Amino acid sequence: MIIEIINDCELAFQLDGDWLKAGDFKSEKSALIPPLAQTTVEIAPSAVEGVSGVAWWVDVTGHSVYLSMAMSKPRIGKNTFSCYAGLPPPNLKTILSKAPKLESATTEASFPGQGPGCEWVATKQGVRVRIFSELDEFVPPTASDLSPKEQSETEGAEGAEGAEGAEGEVEHVPSTSSTALAIPGAYGGKEGGDFMALTRPKDGTDGLVRGLKTAGVSVAGGLVTIVAAPVAGARSGGATGFVKGLGVGVLGGAAMAVGGVGCGIAQVGRGLMQAPKAARARREEKVWDQELGKWVDVDLCALERQMAQETDKDTSSTPGGSGEPHSDGQVADTEYYDLLQIQPNANPSEIKKAYYKEARLCHPDKNPGDAEATAKFQKLSTIYQVLSDPELRKKYDRDGKDGVDKQKTVQMDPRAFFGLLFGSERFEPWTGELLIAAQADHFTKANEDDEMSELEKSLKKRQLRREVACAVNLRERCARYVYGRDTEGFKAQMRKEASELASSQFGPELLQALGEMYLVRSEIYLANELHGRISLTKSRASMKHNGLVLKHRLRFYKNAAGSLIKAGKVYSAASKFSKEEPTQTEGEGPPLSEEQAQEVERVMDDALPLFLQTAWSYVVRDIDRTVRDVGRKFLQDKSVPWQIRIRRAEALKLLGEIFQAEATAAKAAGPEQGADGTAKAVLQEAMLGAMR
Repeated sequence: MIIEIINDCELAFQLDGDWLKAGDFKSEKSALIPPLAQTTVEIAPSAVEGVSGVAWWVDVTGHSVYLSMAMSKPRIGKNTFSCYAGLPPPNLKTILSKAPKLESATTEASFPGQGPGCEWVATKQGVRVRIFSELDEFVPPTASDLSPKEQSETEGAEGAEGAEGAEGEVEHVPSTSSTALAIPGAYGGKEGGDFMALTRPKDGTDGLVRGLKTAGVSVAGGLVTIVAAPVAGARSGGATGFVKGLGVGVLGGAAMAVGGVGCGIAQVGRGLMQAPKAARARREEKVWDQELGKWVDVDLCALERQMAQETDKDTSSTPGGSGEPHSDGQVADTEYYDLLQIQPNANPSEIKKAYYKEARLCHPDKNPGDAEATAKFQKLSTIYQVLSDPELRKKYDRDGKDGVDKQKTVQMDPRAFFGLLFGSERFEPWTGELLIAAQADHFTKANEDDEMSELEKSLKKRQLRREVACAVNLRERCARYVYGRDTEGFKAQMRKEASELASSQFGPELLQALGEMYLVRSEIYLANELHGRISLTKSRASMKHNGLVLKHRLRFYKNAAGSLIKAGKVYSAASKFSKEEPTQTEGEGPPLSEEQAQEVERVMDDALPLFLQTAWSYVVRDIDRTVRDVGRKFLQDKSVPWQIRIRRAEALKLLGEIFQAEATAAKAAGPEQGADGTAKAVLQEAMLGAMR
């Protein structure tokens, strides 16, 4: 197939990507489409299928003007063609199946095919395309592009979708505007959902799993009822009670089993009904929202804006939590602010960043044997205790250190503890707040009257914010590759950042965990889009991902079991010494001798490395789940065209390879974190820095 291109604009174009189901480029891929000139691109057909696929070019100067083509010239059948010049279409891949038939010219100078920024006509050997002189530029969307009016329209659409009662409808959005894409349920819409939606399986496999689980639980419950009812009857009524209990147990157990099996069959049926919709939704790169029981689009810009608005509401409703300046800067004492190198009117976010920055510089692990650095590290913890507490900060601003010395109570900040323990503060743009830190912080601050459902809902909201923030970070970090086409610059920048991240606590391990998941998520996406969902390439990528997740899960279970055994040994050692002498006061044991205390400490020190490894393996599983969902928001973001999503996947793959390489190099240069000789020191330093 020969594509004759008449370029009437002043821009030169270079090939940016292609996806050919049949055929291959015969022309040099590196050849430019020159400005104000005519050129030819030739694609050699395959022996059986001819030519079928898509290709796109981008201007070599600003990389913001696209030339996108979808073409098909089969051995048997009609030729089809579609072209876009200027802005890329929302999904070039789907254009291929919808491309119109190639029409021949009715007059010598006519171009019957019309598209944005171009026109075309069939020739004997292929197609002739004319690019117009004036073309639109593609500008990457941002959260600020979503106006308040568009935001309210999106929210209104979400409400309408929430009221929909159809069984698992796939959400369709008629508008091609990115801001019109809906983000319901877990993707930014209304919380909760009705019972039918919450229990709706997403596809046939999910329906089978749910059905078997429901039936299995019900049958097991029925068997328990059959056994337990006559036993309970015999205890209360003897032989007569046994007979009555047996009758009640048989009837109740049978009813429970039959009902459960019926519900299981219904779930399998619902899953089978969902299968065609699930297949279509996956082709359209939608994600499953269990709260609404439907497949939805992801719009990262809309999510980013919504999360920012919710964060502003939460911080403004919290005393001292606003992002606005704290005061007019008139305070009684500035020593604490000076040590953090911030102004007295700094907001809480600035205080937190300054604390972590200064704490890293004087961390005892970075300054072994330096008493002055250790003293400063401890003082910074005291300062953060005051300035991070709104009431204590007010007292300090009004009365200076004398006003807070008597008010301070020693407590541990779980977020700071895990941030210092696993070095996650430096990784926060990449991993977000670790789940183990969020859980500890949340349950520490929770009131006794708070219901568990409310706590879970709050944690879920924090997790969603975390995922959106990480996806936005990936979008910004990968922009140099995705939009700037600066591959070498992107690699150099990421290597430098990865090398710096590797120097933090658990840095190599965090890099390894992130790099592995970035690589497999990008490979799965590229396999889906470029090879097919039932291709061998996709199967290999999915097996690699599942194997990695299974390995991390088994490692966690192994470490958790080992930790329970070690904890039992610590308890046994402490209990052994407490029982060696009779107690002087009821309920209290005698004080341990120095030798006994040393023995208990020895057993504890022996257990610490495994305790630390268990916590770390929990963090790895958290990263696995989080990166999976972050990857969906980053790679299936409908606010950008399909061609951009492909480039994002390529950038993520490069990033995964770079992170793994830097992690391997860092591990080879230093001891493993959490080893026997370092576990106690690591925990003590993190606890010391987290004391408030």
